[in-house]
Amino acid sequence: MSRGDKRDRDRAKNQAKQLAKSKSQSKSGNPLERNASDKAALEAKIAMKAAQKKAAESTMSGSSGRGSLSSSAGSSASKKLSSAAAGGKDLNDLLDAGLNAMRGKKK
Repeated sequence: MSRGDKRDRDRAKNQAKQLAKSKSQSKSGNPLERNASDKAALEAKIAMKAAQKKAAESTMSGSSGRGSLSSSAGSSASKKLSSAAAGGKDLNDLLDAGLNAMRGKKK
């Protein structure tokens, strides 16, 4: 291998690196304008998702078969949650109990 070959390879590698770097910096314009346009696009996306969720909820409540089934399932799930809460232990208490038990053990 000759020394000239390494120089050519390094040049080609550097050109590819510079080209990739220039492509990644394709943002143009004022950062404030970009932030404003990004904010508007994000708000539009959130509004669209909220509208889709509302439409899905209205569709589910509109169908008689599914609506009654989901409401009965929802009530049983709420009963399970309320019975767990009636016991006086929530998730944080249970996790703390597990951590306290582990602190006493030595390896």
